[in-house]
Amino acid sequence: MEHTGPRIEIDVSYQLAEYRQLLLEVIAMDMVARNEHLNRASPWSWPSVQRAVLAVVVPPIFAWKMLRVGRCAFVFSAAGISRTSKGRTAFRTWHQVKHVQRLQAAYLIELVEGGAMPVPFREMDAAQRRRFERLLASVPVVTPGPAR
Repeated sequence: MEHTGPRIEIDVSYQLAEYRQLLLEVIAMDMVARNEHLNRASPWSWPSVQRAVLAVVVPPIFAWKMLRVGRCAFVFSAAGISRTSKGRTAFRTWHQVKHVQRLQAAYLIELVEGGAMPVPFREMDAAQRRRFERLLASVPVVTPGPAR
Protein backbone atom coordinates (compact mmCIF):
# COMPACT_ATOMS: atom_id res chain seq x y z
CA MET A 1 0.00 0.00 0.00
CA GLU A 2 1.31 3.44 -0.86
CA HIS A 3 0.82 6.74 0.91
CA THR A 4 -1.15 9.22 -1.14
CA GLY A 5 -1.59 12.94 -0.67
CA PRO A 6 0.07 14.95 2.09
CA ARG A 7 2.27 12.98 4.47
CA ILE A 8 3.50 13.49 8.00
CA GLU A 9 6.91 11.92 8.55
CA ILE A 10 8.55 11.58 11.96
CA ASP A 11 11.40 9.61 13.51
CA VAL A 12 10.81 8.16 16.96
CA SER A 13 13.40 7.08 19.48
CA TYR A 14 11.63 5.81 22.58
CA GLN A 15 12.75 6.62 26.13
CA LEU A 16 12.39 4.48 29.24
CA ALA A 17 10.67 7.17 31.35
CA GLU A 18 7.96 7.78 28.73
CA TYR A 19 7.49 4.03 28.24
CA ARG A 20 6.94 3.64 31.99
CA GLN A 21 4.45 6.55 31.97
CA LEU A 22 2.65 5.05 28.99
CA LEU A 23 2.26 1.74 30.83
CA LEU A 24 0.82 3.49 33.90
CA GLU A 25 -1.73 5.31 31.75
CA VAL A 26 -2.69 2.20 29.79
CA ILE A 27 -3.17 0.21 33.02
CA ALA A 28 -5.36 3.00 34.44
CA MET A 29 -7.43 3.20 31.22
CA ASP A 30 -7.85 -0.57 31.21
CA MET A 31 -9.12 -0.50 34.81
CA VAL A 32 -11.64 2.21 33.94
CA ALA A 33 -12.78 0.31 30.86
CA ARG A 34 -13.37 -2.80 32.97
CA ASN A 35 -15.02 -0.72 35.72
CA GLU A 36 -12.45 -1.94 38.25
CA HIS A 37 -11.64 0.00 41.39
CA LEU A 38 -8.38 0.13 43.28
CA ASN A 39 -8.31 -2.14 46.28
CA ARG A 40 -6.16 -0.13 48.73
CA ALA A 41 -5.94 -3.18 51.00
CA SER A 42 -3.95 -4.99 48.32
CA PRO A 43 -0.20 -4.19 48.31
CA TRP A 44 -0.30 -4.17 44.47
CA SER A 45 -2.46 -1.04 44.66
CA TRP A 46 0.01 0.90 46.80
CA PRO A 47 1.87 3.55 44.77
CA SER A 48 5.22 2.62 46.36
CA VAL A 49 4.80 -1.03 45.31
CA GLN A 50 3.73 0.00 41.80
CA ARG A 51 6.79 2.25 41.44
CA ALA A 52 9.08 -0.54 42.70
CA VAL A 53 7.61 -3.07 40.28
CA LEU A 54 7.86 -0.64 37.38
CA ALA A 55 11.46 0.19 38.36
CA VAL A 56 12.47 -3.49 38.38
CA VAL A 57 10.30 -5.09 35.68
CA VAL A 58 9.98 -2.41 33.00
CA PRO A 59 13.68 -1.69 32.21
CA PRO A 60 14.48 -5.22 30.94
CA ILE A 61 11.24 -5.33 28.94
CA PHE A 62 12.02 -1.90 27.47
CA ALA A 63 15.59 -2.99 26.60
CA TRP A 64 14.26 -6.11 24.86
CA LYS A 65 11.72 -4.05 22.88
CA MET A 66 14.42 -1.57 21.83
CA LEU A 67 16.64 -4.42 20.64
CA ARG A 68 13.72 -5.87 18.69
CA VAL A 69 12.25 -2.65 17.30
CA GLY A 70 14.78 0.17 17.81
CA ARG A 71 14.32 3.60 16.26
CA CYS A 72 11.18 3.93 14.12
CA ALA A 73 10.29 6.09 11.14
CA PHE A 74 6.55 6.74 10.89
CA VAL A 75 4.63 8.06 7.90
CA PHE A 76 0.99 9.10 8.31
CA SER A 77 -1.35 9.92 5.45
CA ALA A 78 -5.01 9.59 4.48
CA ALA A 79 -4.14 6.08 3.24
CA GLY A 80 -2.85 4.88 6.61
CA ILE A 81 0.24 4.47 8.76
CA SER A 82 3.61 2.96 7.99
CA ARG A 83 6.34 2.22 10.49
CA THR A 84 9.85 1.31 9.43
CA SER A 85 12.26 -0.16 11.94
CA LYS A 86 15.32 -2.36 11.53
CA GLY A 87 14.86 -2.14 7.74
CA ARG A 88 11.33 -3.57 7.77
CA THR A 89 8.21 -1.58 6.95
CA ALA A 90 4.72 -2.39 8.18
CA PHE A 91 1.73 -0.59 6.68
CA ARG A 92 -1.76 -0.40 8.19
CA THR A 93 -4.80 1.32 6.73
CA TRP A 94 -6.95 3.44 9.03
CA HIS A 95 -9.57 0.66 8.94
CA GLN A 96 -7.00 -1.55 10.69
CA VAL A 97 -6.73 0.97 13.55
CA LYS A 98 -9.05 0.36 16.50
CA HIS A 99 -8.35 3.54 18.51
CA VAL A 100 -5.97 6.43 18.74
CA GLN A 101 -5.67 7.37 22.41
CA ARG A 102 -4.35 10.75 23.45
CA LEU A 103 -2.23 10.15 26.51
CA GLN A 104 -0.27 12.60 28.65
CA ALA A 105 2.80 12.61 26.43
CA ALA A 106 1.96 10.45 23.41
CA TYR A 107 -0.62 9.17 20.99
CA LEU A 108 -1.21 5.44 21.37
CA ILE A 109 -2.31 3.88 18.10
CA GLU A 110 -4.11 0.62 18.90
CA LEU A 111 -4.55 -1.88 16.09
CA VAL A 112 -7.62 -4.04 15.47
CA GLU A 113 -5.36 -7.10 15.22
CA GLY A 114 -3.83 -6.36 18.63
CA GLY A 115 -0.73 -4.46 19.55
CA ALA A 116 -0.13 -0.74 19.68
CA MET A 117 2.29 1.90 18.47
CA PRO A 118 3.08 4.84 20.75
CA VAL A 119 4.00 8.13 19.08
CA PRO A 120 5.48 10.62 21.57
CA PHE A 121 4.31 14.22 21.25
CA ARG A 122 7.94 15.40 21.64
CA GLU A 123 8.76 13.89 18.24
CA MET A 124 6.25 16.15 16.44
CA ASP A 125 6.59 19.86 15.98
CA ALA A 126 3.49 22.04 16.42
CA ALA A 127 2.63 22.01 12.71
CA GLN A 128 2.95 18.21 12.47
CA ARG A 129 0.76 17.78 15.55
CA ARG A 130 -1.96 20.04 14.09
CA ARG A 131 -1.83 18.16 10.79
CA PHE A 132 -2.01 14.82 12.63
CA GLU A 133 -5.06 15.99 14.61
CA ARG A 134 -6.74 17.08 11.35
CA LEU A 135 -5.87 13.73 9.80
CA LEU A 136 -7.41 11.88 12.77
CA ALA A 137 -10.60 13.92 12.37
CA SER A 138 -10.84 12.82 8.73
CA VAL A 139 -10.31 9.06 9.10
CA PRO A 140 -12.50 6.33 10.62
CA VAL A 141 -10.88 5.92 14.06
CA VAL A 142 -12.13 6.53 17.58
CA THR A 143 -10.06 9.09 19.44
CA PRO A 144 -11.21 9.12 23.06
CA GLY A 145 -10.27 11.94 25.39
CA PRO A 146 -9.30 15.53 24.78
CA ALA A 147 -5.96 16.46 23.24
CA ARG A 148 -3.50 17.72 25.81
